[in-house]
Amino acid sequence: MKKKLLYFFLIAVCCIVAILLSDYYRSSPETLNATYVGRDSCIKCHQTQVDTFSGSHHDKAMDLATDETVLGDFNDRTIDHFGTTSRLFRDGDRFMINTEGPDGDLHDYQIKYVFGVTPLQQYMVEIDPPDSPKSIGAVGRTQVLRVSWDVAAKKWFYLSPPDVNEKLEPDDPLHWTGITQNWNTNCATCHSTDYHKNFDLADNNYHSTFSEIDVSCEACHGPASFHNELANRKSLFWDRNHGYGLAKLKTEKNLAQINACAPCHSRRSELQVGFQPSCNFNEYYAVQTVASPIYHTDGQIRDEDYVYGSFIQSKMYHNNIKCSDCHDPHSARLIHTGNQVCTSCHQHPTEKYDTPAHHHHAPGTPGSNCVDCHMPTVTYMAVDVRRDHSFRVPDPALSLQTGTPNACTGCHLDSSKVADRTSTQPLKQYLDWIQVAEAGDAVVSQELDRINEAMKHACDSWYDQTIDAEKTTYYRELAIGLSGNADPDASTADSPTALLKKLSTATKTPVLIRASAVAGTTAANSTSFDDAVRLLRDPNIEIVSAALLRIRNQIPVESAKLQTGQHKLNLRATFEPIVVPVAKELSDASSRIRMEAAQTIVNVPMQARDELLNAEQRKAFDAAIEDLKKSMLINNDQAMAHMALGSLNEQLGDAKAAVQNFRDAVTVDPNALYARSNLAAALERSIAAGGVTAGQFESIREQIKTLREEEYTLLARIVNRLGDRADSHQLHYSFAMSSYLQRKLDLTEKHLKIAVDLQPNDQNYLVALAAYYVQVKNKTEANNTIDRLIKLSPDNLTYRAMKQQANQ
Repeated sequence: MKKKLLYFFLIAVCCIVAILLSDYYRSSPETLNATYVGRDSCIKCHQTQVDTFSGSHHDKAMDLATDETVLGDFNDRTIDHFGTTSRLFRDGDRFMINTEGPDGDLHDYQIKYVFGVTPLQQYMVEIDPPDSPKSIGAVGRTQVLRVSWDVAAKKWFYLSPPDVNEKLEPDDPLHWTGITQNWNTNCATCHSTDYHKNFDLADNNYHSTFSEIDVSCEACHGPASFHNELANRKSLFWDRNHGYGLAKLKTEKNLAQINACAPCHSRRSELQVGFQPSCNFNEYYAVQTVASPIYHTDGQIRDEDYVYGSFIQSKMYHNNIKCSDCHDPHSARLIHTGNQVCTSCHQHPTEKYDTPAHHHHAPGTPGSNCVDCHMPTVTYMAVDVRRDHSFRVPDPALSLQTGTPNACTGCHLDSSKVADRTSTQPLKQYLDWIQVAEAGDAVVSQELDRINEAMKHACDSWYDQTIDAEKTTYYRELAIGLSGNADPDASTADSPTALLKKLSTATKTPVLIRASAVAGTTAANSTSFDDAVRLLRDPNIEIVSAALLRIRNQIPVESAKLQTGQHKLNLRATFEPIVVPVAKELSDASSRIRMEAAQTIVNVPMQARDELLNAEQRKAFDAAIEDLKKSMLINNDQAMAHMALGSLNEQLGDAKAAVQNFRDAVTVDPNALYARSNLAAALERSIAAGGVTAGQFESIREQIKTLREEEYTLLARIVNRLGDRADSHQLHYSFAMSSYLQRKLDLTEKHLKIAVDLQPNDQNYLVALAAYYVQVKNKTEANNTIDRLIKLSPDNLTYRAMKQQANQ
């Protein structure tokens, strides 16, 4: 009897084990595609998290305009801005604004959506609702007003674009009806969940959709349909292949969580569609490297970087700190207050940091808070204060050398000390001081130097600089490398070029710093080209991408040598050092690298690439080019995408497609710079190639004339607005060329000289200025300019031939 019971027991155990094993090994296919189902499906099991999320900035990222969501005063209020009076009022249940439209006249517009909740709230108008049958349930062209509500001050204000203090014309891209204020392309992806742009080039309109109007649960956790299915399944286990059926954010390393946040909290360009929180961020996006105007040369924020770009520079990031160590992931609020945000991790029995012995300020005053020194602020959008997340030690000595900011000086500015300054720009924050100094205001510049000197003296007396500097020396090296402002007494090893080379190969240095160093090397430096080729073997996508950019910049240099006879017109020998190493990347596992390798090779003359690519590489090249075209058309509502595609098609030898691409650029954004000049140049090439019939000739010549005139008008407006800002040299050069085509020779000379003054060693600018002087037979200025070119490039035969021509 006992033996029988034992058998029955064993059989029962085996059956149970078999059932459990069967349940455990039951799994869904690896390629399962989950769908978005909305936050309501989360509430039953995750009420606490939903309650915490409700009312957060993510929850309030966007909403329908209702009595509950609108914070602004629409009780028949007016606001004047640069000669235009806008009126905010109610029409029954509707919130309305009467303001200047795209035609320059005043019109009534319904406020359809609200944007954000604090420190400002913006308002959106659906200017061009979709009306075709296929667009039912979609959102049309939606624009964000510049008239905004200051939540703290409870008043309306006009949000001017950065560095623009004048009335915007209705056809200006910066006008509220222009492309820069378009919600569909600039805002929606990060303010909604499961957003699809759906721009239709045929009707030049949007048919955009989203699953939820704000940043909801699935924006961070991924589509939840399969998770819900698993939760409701009668099983003891989650899925063996898919786990909980959501993105795996709780991992030992910080990368998974940070990658989930990065697409919306970074300055980046999109390379592929379909990113979900579990994906590799760097496969789908190219993050902005340290470069103006987004960053200062040491990597501190200048324009908005949305946190990610500064954070991945930091020691915090590389010590496995993640967003949720400081911020509650559902409310987005800080999990501690005051200095406890930092001391909860930086704990020392002797109170090493949270004490006047460290910060040298009285407790409770500015400077005693960790963030005042290590997370300085910049104010954007007039009232939106953002903190730098690179967590650096203030470095007044570097400020003196390179002009970068430091937190100490930022706190000790006194506008009364610069009452005699020449600039009229308001000095509302530290960045304003830096910009005014860069523009040449000597009074402001001298005051900054005085404060920097005082701050340097204080820091030298308080801290052991040797110990502190070792921790993040790469910030200093990058600033010197990118700015070119080396210490006069520095050794060759500390020259800007040497520092950039050192950073590019320093594997323990943050990847963004390394990539920025590679991108910052000059095309004229042959050793940096060799370094870039070696960096193609780097395991980091960002480094390989920067190396490919550096290699791509070498192509025009080699092409110029061909034109001067230095390479004796040997195409194969000239471009073999470029094509052979890059062609290997056409088979890389990363689709991003394959596309960027193809983008590099396509810049090589067609004959050379045909000779140097074997059949297998050619097939890989063609496939990567198709992926590259798809990548460009992600932004098919922007002129720049069609211009890039047009240039690509020209390089591929498809002139007809290129002309259409440039026409599409003008169609989607009639105010885009360079779209018309590109189209005009493409039409001129089609005439030269004999691809135009006699009947078409006059019509096309008239088109070209009109396009050139319209481009001149667009450039004139931008150049007049920018003045001689340090970063405006390319626009001055373009306007000079446009002026020449309009036979406005005085403007041609004026703006070429501005471009040269801003970039004295740019040989393209100098060549254009020299050619102008040769053309107008000004021998003295022609010889002076050509002598500068010969000094820069003594072996260039073209420059010597130009000198002979000038003296004929």
